[in-house]
Amino acid sequence: MKSDLDCERMTRTDLTLSIILASVLATAGGCASLRKYKEAPEALATCRTLSREGVAAMERGDCGAACDLLNNAVRTNPADVDARRQLAEALWRQGNHAAAVNMIESAARMDAEHAPTQIRAGEMLLHTGAVDEAIARADAAIAIDRSLGGAWALRGAAYRRHSQPERALADFHQALRYSPHDVPTLLAVAELQYQLGRPQRCLATVHHLLDSYGPGDEPQRALWLEGLAYAAVDRPADAAASLYAATARGPANADLLVQLAKAEAAAGKPVAAASTVRRALEIDANHPECRLLLAELVDRPGTSDGVIRR
Repeated sequence: MKSDLDCERMTRTDLTLSIILASVLATAGGCASLRKYKEAPEALATCRTLSREGVAAMERGDCGAACDLLNNAVRTNPADVDARRQLAEALWRQGNHAAAVNMIESAARMDAEHAPTQIRAGEMLLHTGAVDEAIARADAAIAIDRSLGGAWALRGAAYRRHSQPERALADFHQALRYSPHDVPTLLAVAELQYQLGRPQRCLATVHHLLDSYGPGDEPQRALWLEGLAYAAVDRPADAAASLYAATARGPANADLLVQLAKAEAAAGKPVAAASTVRRALEIDANHPECRLLLAELVDRPGTSDGVIRR
């Protein structure tokens, strides 16, 4: 009987010890969980502070400091996708394109349903020559949200790089459905239309683009393209006017001046054309077309040799 009582006491003691031990373990685990819970918000707060400081440095143009701060932000909280996106931009501005691509790619994998990140990754990839990978990112963004003009524009640019102009043009037109006033896309469409031998369509697109600028603010590239398109539809005077305006919108360019000289000559102004060719020669004495064009202009009847050689 005593033995049975002893056994019962021992059983109760073991049970009590087990309960106490379980309680201790649970408390210890709770403390560990509590420590983790406290550490996560601290890491998040530190990461966000570093990110804000990094973005501010990037906006000041201090890309070195921005990269250091944002790199520390990512190390503090590797799961923060925003910090990775911001670091990718800082690295890109710093000129460290390979590291920027790696970082934005990691952000794209972590946030696979965020279309703008897919687009930015594709833009960086395309810039570095990874055309097929850029197309894959564009496709991913389009699958997420078909209304994003940037996704279609990215794919159009990639197909253009692949020398598929018709396919590129189709994607650019889709981009304009959702972003009808996007300047780079309008310019790309106009250039492709000109390259495909459709100068009238090119002109219509360029005029739509130029309408968004005030007088004197038009980009050189658009005016240059307008001049080439006018020349292609046999409107040399208009071509000369557009090309002349283009010369005032950016740095001197021998190729542009040669095109202007050709338009001036076609418009019946050989003296002005010869003067323009000489300006081109001052910029590039070895330009392949300049001397031939100048010789042709000198030989034209009615061209004053004295004026040309001044």
